[in-house]
Amino acid sequence: MSVLSQGAWGTDAPPAAEVQWAYALIAALGYLPAPIEIAAATLRRTGMSAEAYVRKNAMYLDPEGAEDEVLGVVFGDALESLGEEARGIVHALAALPAAGAPLEVVAAAAGRPAPSAARPLQLLVHGRLVSFEQRSQTYRLTAPLREVARKDVADGDAGRWDALHRGAAGAMQALLFWTAAVEGRPEAAMRRRVAGDLLAALDTAPFRDGGRGGEVLARVLVDACTVLDLGLPAEVQHRLLDDAARLAGDALPDLRARALAALEGTRRAELASKRRGTFGTLRATPAARDRGRPGHRDVLRKAVRASAQRAASRSTPLPEDDRVRGAKELLARGGLRLREGALEAAAADYGEALAAFEAAGEARGEATALLLRGDLRRRQGDLAAAARDHERALPLFRAAADRTGEAMGLLARGNLRLDQGDAQGAASDYGCALLLLRTCRDRLGEANVLKARGDLCFREDDLAGAARDYDRALYILEGVEERVLSQLRSPPSGAEERRGAVTRAAREVVPQPELLGALGYEQTHARTWQARGDLRLREGQTALAARDYGNAILLYRESADRRGEAAALKARGDLRRQRGALPGAQRDYEDALRLLEALGDRAGQAAVLEARADLRCERGDTAGAALDYTRAHALLDGVGDLAGQAGAKGVLAGVPHREEPPRPATAVVSR
Repeated sequence: MSVLSQGAWGTDAPPAAEVQWAYALIAALGYLPAPIEIAAATLRRTGMSAEAYVRKNAMYLDPEGAEDEVLGVVFGDALESLGEEARGIVHALAALPAAGAPLEVVAAAAGRPAPSAARPLQLLVHGRLVSFEQRSQTYRLTAPLREVARKDVADGDAGRWDALHRGAAGAMQALLFWTAAVEGRPEAAMRRRVAGDLLAALDTAPFRDGGRGGEVLARVLVDACTVLDLGLPAEVQHRLLDDAARLAGDALPDLRARALAALEGTRRAELASKRRGTFGTLRATPAARDRGRPGHRDVLRKAVRASAQRAASRSTPLPEDDRVRGAKELLARGGLRLREGALEAAAADYGEALAAFEAAGEARGEATALLLRGDLRRRQGDLAAAARDHERALPLFRAAADRTGEAMGLLARGNLRLDQGDAQGAASDYGCALLLLRTCRDRLGEANVLKARGDLCFREDDLAGAARDYDRALYILEGVEERVLSQLRSPPSGAEERRGAVTRAAREVVPQPELLGALGYEQTHARTWQARGDLRLREGQTALAARDYGNAILLYRESADRRGEAAALKARGDLRRQRGALPGAQRDYEDALRLLEALGDRAGQAAVLEARADLRCERGDTAGAALDYTRAHALLDGVGDLAGQAGAKGVLAGVPHREEPPRPATAVVSR
C-alpha cells in the first residue's frame, strides 16, 4: 500500500476517499510490485482516481493471472496515456539488446533526432516503464517489461517489427559513433563499457530474416571487434564474429571473409596470450628471481645504456641533399599556388620539383611530384597526360615500399578513371587503396578513400553501399579527431619527438594532410556529413538529412570554410523549404547569401537568390521574389552564364505582379 500511496498521491497512506478502491486495485494487480508502481505513476500523471482505474481495467485484470498478463494490462494503459511518441520509443528499446542504451542510440533506433527523443524518454522514466542509470546516462527496460513490449509489437504489424530491427541495426552503428567520438577523454572508458555491455547482450537471431538490417549489423559487429578497442572478452568476440559471418552469408562474401579472418586472428591471439601467461609464471619462480643479484643488474644497466646510445644515434636526422630540400620547397609552393587557383604556375612548380627529384635519385619524391602533377592535369582536363603521370608514379611508390603513397596514387587514379567513365576501374582502385591503408593502419587516408568510394556508390545509385562507406568514414574521422586532440593534451616525450621526426623525414615528402588537400580532399569530415545528408535526402529520411547538414555546417564554421558552409546552408534551406519550414529555410538562404557575397561568388549568389525567390513565391511575397530573380539574372549576366540567365528570365516573366504600387522602402539603419 505504501508503494501505491507514495507513487500516486505522494503520501504514506491513500486519501480517505481512495482507501477502499486502493485496496481493490492492489488486489486486482495480484499484489505484484512492478504493476503497482506503473499503475501508481499512471494515477499520479493522469489525475485518475483508483476507482476509475479499476473500473476501466476490471475486465482485463485477473488477480490469479500470470505476471506478464497483468503487466501487459498496466503497460498498455500507461502507453495509452503517454501517447504515440512514447510508444515508439518503448518499441525501439524493446528491439535493442537487453542492456543500458544511451540517448543517441535509442533515438537512432526510433529514427528520431536525439533532442526529440529526450522528452518521451523522460516521460517513460517518470511512468516507471523505463529505468535511467545516472552514472552511465543510459536507459533500459526491465526484463519482464521488455518481453511485454516485444510481444505487443510482434503480435501486431509484421512490417513494423521488421522496421524496428532495421532501426536497431542502425542504432548499433550509431553506438560505434557514440563510442569513438570521445576517444582520449575521461568519459571514453565509460562509453566503451556501455558499448561492450550492449554488444555482449546482443541476440542476432531476429536479424537473420531478410529485410531486418542483417547486413548493416554484420558490418557493425566486424568493426566493433577489429576497429574499436572495446575490451570485449575473447568469448564475446568469437560469438560476435561468428554471428557476423552468418549474417553476411553468401550475399556479402568480402565481409564474410573479413569476419572469418578476424575470428581466426582472435583465436590465435587468445592462444598466444595463454602461452605468454604460462611462460610468465615460469619466469616468476625463485630461481628466476635469484638472477637479479647485483652483478647481474650491472650487466643489465650496461646493456640498457648501450641500447639507448644506439637509439640516440639513430635519432639524429641525416643531412638532406640541397636538391631534395629545394624540390620539397617547390612542391609546397605548387600546393600554395594550386589553392590560390594559379594552375599553370602550380604545374610549372611540380615539373621543376620532378626534375630535381630525378637528378637527386629520390624515388619517393619523384613519385609524389608525378602524383600531384597528374591530378592537376586531370583538373585541367588533360586526362591522357594525367594517366601517364599516374602510371609512372605507382611503380615508383612500390619500389620505395611506400604503401601510403601507393594508396594515394590509387586514389588519384580512381578519380581519373571516374572522370573517364570507368566506374568499375575506379571501384577497383579504391578497394586496393583501402587494403593498403588498412595494412599500414592509416586511418585518415582510409576515411578519405571511403568518402570517395561512397560518392561513387551514390553516383551509381548504390545507396546501401554509399551509406556503409559514409558511416564508416564518419566514425573513423571522429575517432581520428579525438586522437589528435588527446595528443595535443598529452604532448609526446622528447625521445618520441625525435623518433617521429626521423620517421617523417624518411617517409614523407609532403605531409599527408597537405597531400590530401592537393588531391582535393579538404574538409573531409564536413563533406562526409554533407554527402550523407544528400544520401538520406534521396532515401526520404528528411529529419536525419537535416541533422547531417547541421553537423556539416558546424564543422565548416569551426574551420572557417565559408564556401563549404554556404553550400551546406543552401542544401539545408532547400530541405527545409521542401518540408514546409519556410522561416528556417529563409534564414539559411540569407546566411548563405551573406557568406557568398563576402567571397564574391556570383554564381553561388545567383543560385541562392533563385532558391529564395522560389521560397518567397510560396509565401506570397511576389514583389520580393521578382527582386531576387532580377538580382540573380544580373549576376548570371555578369559571369556569362547564358543558360542560367535565360532560365532566370523565364521564371521572372512568370512571377505575378501586384497591381497596387509598392510600399516605399525605409532604411533599416539611419544614414
